[in-house]
Amino acid sequence: MRNFWIYTLARLGIIVAVGLILQPFLGFTLVMAVVAILVGALLSYLFLGNLRAKVADDIEGRVAKRQKTPKRKGMDESVEDQIVDDQES
Repeated sequence: MRNFWIYTLARLGIIVAVGLILQPFLGFTLVMAVVAILVGALLSYLFLGNLRAKVADDIEGRVAKRQKTPKRKGMDESVEDQIVDDQES
C-alpha cells in the first residue's frame, strides 16, 4: 500500500509542477489545468515506470491473496441457504 501512495503523490507532484511552470504563460485557467494533467500524465508514464510496476505487483498480490482465502458466510446467509434447501426438498 505504501508504493501506491508514493506513486499517487509523485504523479500529483508532477502535475502540480507542470501547472506551476505553465501558470505564467496560460494563467489559472481550465486550459492550463487540462494541459498540466495531460503533460503530467505523459511525464509520469515516462519517468515513473518502475514505481508503477511495483504498484501493479502489489495489487496483483493482494488480488491473489484474496482469491485464496475462502469467503466467510454470515449467519443470515447460512440461514437463507438452509431455508432454500429445505424448500427444494
